Amino acid sequence: MRKLKLLIIGFFISMMIVGCSDSNIVKNGTLNFDNSITVGEAFDRYSYFTSTSWRDFETSNGRKIVEVTGEFNDEYIKKMGWTKQFSQASLIVQFKINKDDTFEISAIGFNAVGINGETKEIDAGSGMSGIQLNNMLKELYNDKPLS
Repeated sequence: MRKLKLLIIGFFISMMIVGCSDSNIVKNGTLNFDNSITVGEAFDRYSYFTSTSWRDFETSNGRKIVEVTGEFNDEYIKKMGWTKQFSQASLIVQFKINKDDTFEISAIGFNAVGINGETKEIDAGSGMSGIQLNNMLKELYNDKPLS
């Protein structure tokens, strides 16, 4: 009986830790331009991704980051005219977690594997305004190819 109680207590503690992860803050949150679906739903259901992966990490100065990577499918690579350049491509979006458990976009970029096997990283966000970043994500939210 004692072992069962310890097992149950351990289960609930682990569920509380998992349930409070930074990635859940982002995945279950919404962005100001569209409160109709969560960030997680938008990324995980985007029809041009074959898969998405989420990870939490902390920068050297203690900033909490949630990163989502979406692997583009072959249809998207063809639609974008990338087949002569890339065999694989992915979108990477990073969100910073604020002290009040709100979040905002902190980086956006692309990773691609060339047909020669060379990996290329493209920082798309540094040259974009906040409006342009939101417009790109609106396309993802509306299940349209990114422009």
